[in-house]
Amino acid sequence: MNVFKNDKKIFRKESVFYNNILSTSEFSFGVFRVHSVNWQWYFSFTYSTAKYSMWSFLPRYLYLQFSKGANAFFLFITILQQIPDVSPMGKYTTLSPLMIILIISGIKEIVEDYVSLLLVKSQNYFLEKRHSCWVNVGDIVKASNGQFLPADMVLISSSEPQVTCYVATSNLDGETNLKIRQALLATAEMQTEKQLSSLSGKIECEGPNRHFNTFTGTLYLNGESPVPIGPDQVLLRGTQLKNTQWILGIVVYTGFETKFMQNSIKLPLKRSNVEKVTNVQILVLFWLLLAMSLVSCVGAIVWHEWYGEDYSSLSFGFDLLVFIILYHNLIPISLLVTLEIVKYVQAMFINWDEDMHYKGNNVYAMARTSNLNEELGQVKYLFSDKTGTLTCNIMTFKKLFLLPYSVENSCFYLKKLISLYLLQNLYEFLITYLYLNEIKT
Repeated sequence: MNVFKNDKKIFRKESVFYNNILSTSEFSFGVFRVHSVNWQWYFSFTYSTAKYSMWSFLPRYLYLQFSKGANAFFLFITILQQIPDVSPMGKYTTLSPLMIILIISGIKEIVEDYVSLLLVKSQNYFLEKRHSCWVNVGDIVKASNGQFLPADMVLISSSEPQVTCYVATSNLDGETNLKIRQALLATAEMQTEKQLSSLSGKIECEGPNRHFNTFTGTLYLNGESPVPIGPDQVLLRGTQLKNTQWILGIVVYTGFETKFMQNSIKLPLKRSNVEKVTNVQILVLFWLLLAMSLVSCVGAIVWHEWYGEDYSSLSFGFDLLVFIILYHNLIPISLLVTLEIVKYVQAMFINWDEDMHYKGNNVYAMARTSNLNEELGQVKYLFSDKTGTLTCNIMTFKKLFLLPYSVENSCFYLKKLISLYLLQNLYEFLITYLYLNEIKT
């Protein structure tokens, strides 16, 4: 089965063969290859969702660390201490603890990134003893109930009598309702290995795009009329097969050509509000340190003039660097590494928290990164709406913080607190309300 894409104008010579993964007696979950293609025309299925790679770790990690005010400052002090006759301390006085800080933070980043990689690895390993990057355009993939689909594919057959299947798309659009997909009627009877071996033709479809709900294509089977393909016949990567024993699909997009990856963005280097505030405070301390150094330099000038000694502008610059090094302990070098350790321990407690344990599926809370722990619960506005009928309301009021007030398990005091808070912030609340109404209309 060849795949022809309008935007690339790719034609391939048709041929039929399959691998030895499948046997006639047992068609288990796997890949059935019915074509040969020059793969350089298509994107590889191989991709990485990791924050770092082997080659990008060092530059990306160093950029992340030295974008922090404290680390940048101590790097500056370390450079100053390497200048002969400037530092009243040793050359490695600041360098050694700075290296220890960078190593500890680096180990934490590697561990967290590796754990995140293991979490998504199970989704990529969908073939026994074979990695999902082995899937290519034109392969026929068989998926079983409960499994995540590895690529975008056209549904050609299923185990259901009406040749339909149900998929969960919560990973794509956040919707929890199952969606139904209908297989192509022209291929509905093709369910055995022998029938699939005789399958030959081509698919003409639109180029890769990021729109989940649109798809336009045509299936051309040899000797038969063209069959139109719409979004109801397409299964997207990242969706989970539900309430269906198995399905068969022809892969049309892999790797970064899938709609899931088309909607993905490069992972940003996230910073918490605490880190931003810390950077500002460190900047203030730096200016204070610089002011103290300048005052000390002025005192040195007065002292030299008092005793009638010569004092040049070169000596002023030299003394300024000396005083900066002397006073650099005004900014604690252990501040950031202490925060890193505390955040990592906090993330461990989040993972162990029994109050956030869903016993139905035995699922615990998972802190994928410890850098944003303090962002939990930092909600400025909360909008609530009820759509449809609620059969089970599992939202339970525990505690509310509206600084500097807090209310726990008391609806009466809660109403009083909200009224007081709204009166204090009435102007901002009304502006937001009018703005939302304008958007709605």
